[in-house]
Amino acid sequence: MNKTSLLRASLILAVGLSLSTAAAAQNNHIVEVAPLGFVFEPQDLNINVGDTVTWVWVGGGTHDVVSDDGAFQSALVSAPNNFSVTFDGTFLAANPVLGDFYRYHCTPHSAFGMNGTIQVYPQRLLSVTNFTAGQTGSIDVSGSQWGRTIILGYSLAGAGPTSISMGTLALSPPFNQLPPLIADASGNASMTVNLPAGLAGTIALASPQI
Repeated sequence: MNKTSLLRASLILAVGLSLSTAAAAQNNHIVEVAPLGFVFEPQDLNINVGDTVTWVWVGGGTHDVVSDDGAFQSALVSAPNNFSVTFDGTFLAANPVLGDFYRYHCTPHSAFGMNGTIQVYPQRLLSVTNFTAGQTGSIDVSGSQWGRTIILGYSLAGAGPTSISMGTLALSPPFNQLPPLIADASGNASMTVNLPAGLAGTIALASPQI
């Protein structure tokens, strides 16, 4: 019998994101304040519900971090300083904006281009059912957005991590790709997979973290 480990499934969304195991803690994203002049780095950030964003003052001058819609506001200070916001369900409910897309700026330097954005995506979940060698299993994805393309990748070599252009992938190369799915109106998608009889081993699930 072929003893190659059964595919270790991870979820890759076409919008670009990093991946970690489903059991992992929420991410803390670092944004540098004024590392090179009047900028936030990175300027635009994609995160998941529950993630924290921490702004770290690293450059000279006095700066603040102020949401355009009043959702959050730091003090107007100079380095060293940190300011954090956790974009969990409670925060989103108390500070609703269209599409959970938050724009922010530095008050003294917004006109110089010191602006940023944070896109908060719902937590996406990947689950599998009846993944048994020689049988038909199902893969289900939830928490996406209507019409979004979902790409399912897997590896027979392990669970990474591997750095790619979209972020950190919880797979080891070489990578394999299943046919793409399109999320329905509820943000869900599913497919069935015929598993070869010779496969054996365990499955490691992953949930995307932007």
